[in-house]
Order: sequence, then C-alpha cells, then structure tokens
Amino acid sequence: MIELRPYQIEGIRSIFDAWDPTSRNLMNVLFQMPTGTGKTTVFSEIVRRAHRKKKNVLIVVHRKELVEQIIDRLQRFGIDAGIISGQIKPDRTKEVQVATIQSLSRREYPKADIVIIDECHHAKAATYRKLWDIYYEARFLGVTATPIRMNGEGFSDLFDILINCGQLSGFVSHGYLVKVKHFVGVTPNLSSINIKMNDYVQDELGELMQDSELMADLIESYYSKAEGKKMIVFAVNIEHSRLIVQRYQQEGISAEHIDANTPKKEREQILQRFRNGETMVLSNVDIVSEGFDVPDCEVVQLARPTKSLALYLQQVGRCMRPCAGKKEGIVLDNAGLWLEHGFCQQDRIWRLDQKKIRKRNAYQDPMVAAVDEMGVIREAHIPLEIEGMELIELTDEVEDLLQFEDFLGFALNKGYKPLSAFYKFEEFLSDTDRVLNLIHLKYIQNRLGSLPDSPKEGMWYHIKKDNGLI
Repeated sequence: MIELRPYQIEGIRSIFDAWDPTSRNLMNVLFQMPTGTGKTTVFSEIVRRAHRKKKNVLIVVHRKELVEQIIDRLQRFGIDAGIISGQIKPDRTKEVQVATIQSLSRREYPKADIVIIDECHHAKAATYRKLWDIYYEARFLGVTATPIRMNGEGFSDLFDILINCGQLSGFVSHGYLVKVKHFVGVTPNLSSINIKMNDYVQDELGELMQDSELMADLIESYYSKAEGKKMIVFAVNIEHSRLIVQRYQQEGISAEHIDANTPKKEREQILQRFRNGETMVLSNVDIVSEGFDVPDCEVVQLARPTKSLALYLQQVGRCMRPCAGKKEGIVLDNAGLWLEHGFCQQDRIWRLDQKKIRKRNAYQDPMVAAVDEMGVIREAHIPLEIEGMELIELTDEVEDLLQFEDFLGFALNKGYKPLSAFYKFEEFLSDTDRVLNLIHLKYIQNRLGSLPDSPKEGMWYHIKKDNGLI
C-alpha cells in the first residue's frame, strides 16, 4: 500500500467534499497538481475507496501507454481493473475499467458511477464531450497539471469547480520536487513556420529544427551544462529525433530514440536501459511527456518549439522528481520556449474560467531575467545576449537588483567608486517605498566584492547595522 503525502490526503478530502450530496453536491470536479506530485496516486486512492463501496469506476486516458502505468498503480492499491484498449479482450465483470478514449468510443460503454479523466487538458474533442451525455448521472473527476487548452481557455464548460493542490514553489520548498536551473540555448527563428490547430506545423518545424547550427547547439549545450548526466530530449518528429540520436552517438554518448510506434517490448527494453544508465540520452516524440517516471533523470533538453503551455510544463516536469543524491534538475531550452511561455518553474495562477491569454511580445516583456556564470543578473530582453545563461524568475527583488546594475554600470562608466551604486540604490528603494532586505544585500555584497576598490568587511558590517539587518 502506498503511503499518501499530506497534500494528497487534503486533495482527496477536497474532491469528496465537492462531490458530497450533503455538502457542495458538485458533479464535475477538476483537480490540478504540478507534474511529479502524484496525481495517479491521488485518483488511485479515490478508486480504492469507491471500489470498497461497490461503485463502478471508469478511468479514461488518451494514450495506451498510460493504461499500462495506471493498471500497475491500481494493483498497488489492491485494485484489479479491466482494460478497454487496442486488441485486449475486455473483461466486463470488473467494477473498475481503464480505457483509452479511442477504444472506448468504438466499444460498448461500461457502467460508471465515477468517471476519471487523466490528463484532462486533452478533454476537448467530441469523443470526450460525449462522456457527459452518456454518464449524465455520474460524478466526474478531471486531473491535470495544466488546466488550460491550447487556445488559452479554461474548462468552465465541462467542470463546476477547479481545486488547486498548491503552488509549484511550495512543493519545491518542502522537497516534493527539486528546483530547476533553466538555461537558454540558440533561439530558433519561427517567423516562417505556419500555425495549424493552435500549434506550429510539425513538418515545417521539423525541417527548421534540423538546421546545422541548431543541431550543433544541442550538443554544445549538453557538454557545457549537463555533461555526464542522464537526459531526455523532446524532438519535433521521428526524423528529427533519430538525427539527434545520431549526433550524440557520433560524440560517443550513448543515445537511443523512442516514439509511439516503437513496439512495446522494444520500448520497455529501451526504457530499462535508460533507467539503469546504459543509455544516457533518450530522444523521444510524444512518448515521455506525460506519465513517464524516471526520478533520477536530471536533465531535459527542449528541442521542440510549441505553443502548448501544457506540453512545455509536462516536459520540464520530467527532471523535477526528487531522488537520492539529486540536488536539482536542469532544463536546456534549445527551442526558445522561455520566450513563448516564460520561466519553467514560475508559479502560475490557474482558473476554471481561464480567459484566453493575449499573446504578449515576449522580446519586450519576457517576465524573466538571466544570470551569468559570475552570478551577475541581466535583463532577458534579447535572446542573443543571454545564450548560455540561466533564467530566473523576475521577482520584485530581481527587478530591484536590475535597477542596482543600472546604477553600478553608470558609476563604473563615470569612474565613480562602486560603493556609490549601493547608496544610490538605497535612495531608489526609499523613493519607491521598498525596503532593503537580505536578498538585496547578499547579491550587492558579492557583486561589489568582485570589483576593484570593493568595500571592506567592516564597512559592510556598518551598512548592515545601519539598515537594521543585524
């Protein structure tokens, strides 16, 4: 039996409370959890409790690979479920059924008191909507890390309530996920790529991403930021993925390709070699972005531009699961996804009635900053100027420190002592009703300490004391 974490227990309580006829009596609940925090565990426990009360449960997924993973997890909860997928002969006697939406739409629909839709951000097609017509008396639960459609809209047309399990930063601070370092690579020029079905046309995108400069940047990024670490690469299409594998193999790095058409037995062998470290680089197409669990994967390389925020966050989540000896995950962004969607680990506000997001000009307002190898914070407006740098979220403190860098640059240009920038920064904070804090002070001390004519330790003692920080 799997031991539930406190936030999972609270999430389950919130779901049952929303369903409870004597309480809120809501039929359709949407539940959001960040990638890697155990949504399958949450709904498996819900299934266990429903099964104990002789309720019929239907779990619907969009890929056959997810069926296998859910069946395995349910077994750990003591549930023997039937399968409605592919050529597998269904067992209608089971009170719990796991089905792909494709097979379900072509078969006889089983009984269901509860319908659970995994990765429910896919629940937009007519085949999904039909479920509400068929199971009009059932309780629905949709689970996802990203409750947003490709067009930027939410799910208020299907669900009555959105329950958020918590902010990403909270899971990181409690050790349930690891923090991520997000590095910028060469940013592809996507201006010539057409858009179809709210995303880039794959054939055109695949051809562009095979450009020799972009391909070389994949290898260079790995060597400079992640050499020797286990890495998953997200490619545009099969041709692109195989070419990436070839490039890594030419460098003497063990690499393999996998996609949805890879035979099951071969796929299992490839994944096992990756898990045990025989293969260091696993390049894939639409196969390990959702429901794939290799906690010791330290790096993801983004080689597929996409307008899907959900896909972006699912991919990044592959390196955020904690394991022994793993201090952080690394994201190598070789697809310019930071420009499209922002910093990968920023907290995001999810709403049931999510309005369609107006596309901002990310080059002018990227909502991120960059930090170089010396720890110097820089603006992240121009991609060419921050290649190889690490992205950080544009918090209030970071915005303040960008202003400090402006003061410092002015002081050095005019031949003033570097410490004058600190006093100018104090004036700036006072004028804007901001307060000097330890984050500011630590950065400024490190920054000035690396410059000629830096303040002495005793001077910093008095600065700290004068500002009430000691």
